[in-house]
Amino acid sequence: MECCSNAETCSRWTCPSRRWRRWVVLADVRPRSRVLIGLTMLFLVAAAHGSVRSDIERQYKRWAKAALVNDVETILDVLAPDYTLHTYTGSVIVRKDYEATLRKRRAAKKPATAYVTQVESVEVNGSNAKVISDETSCNDSVDPITNKKLKLIHLHRYQDTWIKTNKTWRLQTTITQVESTRVEPIK
Repeated sequence: MECCSNAETCSRWTCPSRRWRRWVVLADVRPRSRVLIGLTMLFLVAAAHGSVRSDIERQYKRWAKAALVNDVETILDVLAPDYTLHTYTGSVIVRKDYEATLRKRRAAKKPATAYVTQVESVEVNGSNAKVISDETSCNDSVDPITNKKLKLIHLHRYQDTWIKTNKTWRLQTTITQVESTRVEPIK
């Protein structure tokens, strides 16, 4: 039995009447089974979202670890080729200039600041992900007037755009939303 009137061009998978029958079969599924199918699909979407979040968190950790030892190549590997950093003051730093800054820092053997990145939210749309993250670092300092020890806590809130290329998430854009420093006495 043919599925449509044009047997020469009809294919089992592309025939409109067969596709219609597949949807009818799905519609005939018992309500309890439909709920089960819906929950399974929801679980799969949530699992994929969790995987994206953990993949991106892993990239943030790679970057932080590389920054501690001025490993420029690893940091650049996390970035997309067209990476841009938008600073809190509105300046835009392109990847080429960011790379030059990293290389100067390594050549000068400047000590890096340890920091922790906390992912606050992830919104995935295909091979793009919008991430809100908080980066916190702490440094000890001395008040130049009182000579008392102080802890400087720096916070940056970023809106990052990540793209997936060749099964790897790469940071494409960073927009600095908040930049603040809190000073606390060390007891």
